[in-house]
Amino acid sequence: MTDRLTVLAMTGFFMLLTGVACSDSSDSHEMDGKPAAVIFDTDMATDCDDAGALAMLHALERKGEATILATVVNNKGDHSAGMVAAINAFYGRPGLLTGAYLGDVVSTEPRPFFAEIAQDTEMYGHTAATRIGFPDAVEVYRRVLADAGPSEVVVVSVGHLNNLHDLLQSGPDRYSSLNGMELVRRKVDHLVVMGGHYPSGREHNFAARESHRFTGAALDRWPTRILFSGYELGENILTGPALNVLDPSHPVYRAYADHPSDPLVNGRQSWDQTAVLAAVRNPEFYWDLSGPGRVTVDEDGSNSWVDDPEGRHLYLIEREVPGPEKVASIIGELMGDMP
Repeated sequence: MTDRLTVLAMTGFFMLLTGVACSDSSDSHEMDGKPAAVIFDTDMATDCDDAGALAMLHALERKGEATILATVVNNKGDHSAGMVAAINAFYGRPGLLTGAYLGDVVSTEPRPFFAEIAQDTEMYGHTAATRIGFPDAVEVYRRVLADAGPSEVVVVSVGHLNNLHDLLQSGPDRYSSLNGMELVRRKVDHLVVMGGHYPSGREHNFAARESHRFTGAALDRWPTRILFSGYELGENILTGPALNVLDPSHPVYRAYADHPSDPLVNGRQSWDQTAVLAAVRNPEFYWDLSGPGRVTVDEDGSNSWVDDPEGRHLYLIEREVPGPEKVASIIGELMGDMP
């Protein structure tokens, strides 16, 4: 079966070969006539780009380009899942299935303003503020994947890979008789990962704290194609000032307003937003794709790229047109799109 990533890449490559203009219109991604069915996996802890990425994902859903199946958190910060739930509720999805990492390894406590938003359940209409009020992330994955059609789901990971590692190791349960590896193989079209530095380097999501213990194993065993958006890609895409049109009570506005880098004035790097954009729309509208290969990860979380014509991995490469400023404008417009 031809997967969604292959369809998108082939279509974009055909456009480039024939000189057909690439559009950023809201329906430009729909090569197969269906919105992308997304599970969003985030650390939602220390940086505002996680909040910006979730905001633009909700905007893409309202435009009919995406369907958010679930949101999950991949660190044990007590208020990370509550922050995710607050954003979901603000965008009219208070019942959106959200899972928390309930393990004890990857620990990144959210910034105080994230905790404040998570605890403001009356304002935003979500029901739980701390992680004990949410189901386990792997359980959420298995539940959603069991209900999905063949090769239907696109997983977007913008944090550590512990949830994905644990999902692959999971066994049959009340949702599915399949083990985690087979469930992913059958139900996931491809995985988009914001992590690493390409062609080589060391980046936070792969290497921070104890997350490196999961990174290499998860990537080596993952049975579908993986598209990587590296640190170098989002570093040059600055967004934030477009959010100044939002009400100060908006949870994403608050996330940016309280960030110490003052992103509402200076802009903030858009690492996580690149992964969302590449998952929902044809990535070749905005970036070049590497040839096939494999990402290898050392014990300290450093990654390297190995060319391999049989490899299932690809990574995004910045190009002059449309360029970082134009991509920043597109992302900023989506982030600032009010429900």
